[in-house]
Amino acid sequence: MRDQLRSKRTGSKVGKVLKQLTHIIENITKVVKRENRNPKLDAYSEVFKRVVAAKPPVYLGWEDPASLENWIREFDKMFDAINCPSDLRVDNGVCYLREEADLWWVQRKDELLKRPSFGWDEFKEALREKFYPFYLRKQKCMEFTNLRMGNMSISEYYNKFIELMRFSPEVVPTETIKA
Repeated sequence: MRDQLRSKRTGSKVGKVLKQLTHIIENITKVVKRENRNPKLDAYSEVFKRVVAAKPPVYLGWEDPASLENWIREFDKMFDAINCPSDLRVDNGVCYLREEADLWWVQRKDELLKRPSFGWDEFKEALREKFYPFYLRKQKCMEFTNLRMGNMSISEYYNKFIELMRFSPEVVPTETIKA
């Protein structure tokens, strides 16, 4: 009988010690995980989650100035809305390049990233240089300067004017001239 009591006490003591050791190991694991965390990676991960939640559009790389400018405008608005740090904008933006645009980035990435102070604005300019070449800029500018109302309603003419005006900022640089 004594032996049974002694083994019960010993068993309960071993159980308590095992519980304490388990608790200590869990605490050590938590501390080690905290120590090994990379705050920069955590910040990037958080921004990336916010970008994904916004469901931004993809850009396919067509030589269509409207789709490129719309894509850029959407990302500019989204980055401002989610307070995306400037040093994370390019990394997030390139995740939404597809087809020709993605191939272009893969080929030019190393060269572009070597440029001093390469950031979101420089990235947008590089995209425009590739997918909105000079001949298209000139064509859109000519389309804008030659725009006539003709048979369009005032509303249709206004919409066409606004659409083309964004491709010719040098022709209408101020609000007064736009009016």
